[in-house]
Amino acid sequence: MKPLKLIFLWIVLSNSAFAITRYVTPTGSGIQDGTTWANAAPNDSLQTVINASQPGDEVWVACGTYTTTSSTDRNISFSMKNDVAVYGGFTGTETVLSERIFSCGPCSTLSGEIGVAGNTDNSYTVVSNQALDSTAILDGFVISDGNDDRSPSSSGNGLGGGIYNHGYGVGGYCHPTIRNCVFTNNFASWGAGAFNNGYANGNTEPTYINCIFHQNHAYIEAGGMDSYGVGGNASPTIINSIFYGNTSATNVGAMYAWGGNAGGNSHPVLINCVFANNMATNGYGGAFIADNSDEAGGTSSGSCTVTLQNCIVWNNTATGVGQQFYIRGNGAQVIATYSDIDLAGQNSPHIISGPGTGNLNTDPQFVNILSAMGIDNCWLTGDDGLQLQNTSPLINSGSPTGAPNTDILGIVHSGNPDIGAYEHQSVTQIMENEMGDFTIYPNPASDKLTINFQVNTEHRIQLYDIYGKVIRSEVVIGPQVLTISDLPNGLYLIKIDASHTKKFIKE
Repeated sequence: MKPLKLIFLWIVLSNSAFAITRYVTPTGSGIQDGTTWANAAPNDSLQTVINASQPGDEVWVACGTYTTTSSTDRNISFSMKNDVAVYGGFTGTETVLSERIFSCGPCSTLSGEIGVAGNTDNSYTVVSNQALDSTAILDGFVISDGNDDRSPSSSGNGLGGGIYNHGYGVGGYCHPTIRNCVFTNNFASWGAGAFNNGYANGNTEPTYINCIFHQNHAYIEAGGMDSYGVGGNASPTIINSIFYGNTSATNVGAMYAWGGNAGGNSHPVLINCVFANNMATNGYGGAFIADNSDEAGGTSSGSCTVTLQNCIVWNNTATGVGQQFYIRGNGAQVIATYSDIDLAGQNSPHIISGPGTGNLNTDPQFVNILSAMGIDNCWLTGDDGLQLQNTSPLINSGSPTGAPNTDILGIVHSGNPDIGAYEHQSVTQIMENEMGDFTIYPNPASDKLTINFQVNTEHRIQLYDIYGKVIRSEVVIGPQVLTISDLPNGLYLIKIDASHTKKFIKE
């Protein structure tokens, strides 16, 4: 019956006269035509649903794991589509997008884990794209377990285990929009988390917003991302994003930008981003490299500039030169403004070009650089370790020009933004925003604090002290009674779902 079901699904989805929302869950439900949550399409139909979507359609994907294929064919990947937005992170009851809550980061996973357990036979690439413009949107997914362990070739082999954007060759282009995604545990020869390929007169300018590249590994170079603009253009824009704990077997722990050969360009622009704890295990460039040298070596005919604004580059390591970053070729540049970069050991030519307006070279005072996901082991929650302590000199030290209005958690900045991906808020700075969604009592309280919700669905409760430190963080359903007798007397903040807040006094 499976082939008939898929034929029926294709007929239903292909005859849409106007933009609609299509629904996918791990097991599917009802008649599985994707028209509602009650009739959601199943796991193995996700790509079919994307392919059948028309301009303006949205695909909503519930929490769960979606593998590239049920077979053992390593060449099969997911792919995006122009004018179609694919959203993950739903519980399966939402009716509007704003009801989606990342209670523990994205809960929908696109996975290359096929065949036997372990990565030796995993899909080469989890998401493989080409001929896309910025209307192709992927939002709210974990992208993991790709393993392109093939010998690298300029046309695509060995490039990009998590996502591969193929703008290769004359007329080639690939400019998708990637938001709220976590790239983790991906492997490739080059650019394990992401590879943007604009080689040989190609063009790729993807946009990454609120994305995390965490613990990806390159068998050769660039554990997090590689932008390959040799003889072409590969120039991503990266906003409110984090490169943490990525590694390479040789050079460049996190990000490679290469704009070599005549006509070659690689000009990544990074705004409010963080590079921390990335490692080149046997070479140079702990965090990133700017390279305009030619393939043949000895000359530099291309152009490469890595531009940083409101960014942090700290505690990255390499066994060779350039603990934080490395400059290769004659004319490649790293331009940074209003950024905090550890310049210890960054000797010429591996230095910042230009005046470096607003730059700092000081400990950013992360909450916990060794635990970026925090005690809840979840990204994109209020206890993330790469937030800033109350005494950090990076608070309000960024430039608002061209900066996003919100941070990676959706917190709005007022005045100058902080440097980095997180906007600091202490309890005394946060405006209450109860909005009728929940109530707490009694207030003040000495022993027990009761929290009631209007909507009896999953909520994340976070308790902050006056310095902005997360004391407790948990996901709950239904009314809760918190024991607070062990807390010192003083002012505290309850935050629900990273959007609604209420102060209370412990006495």
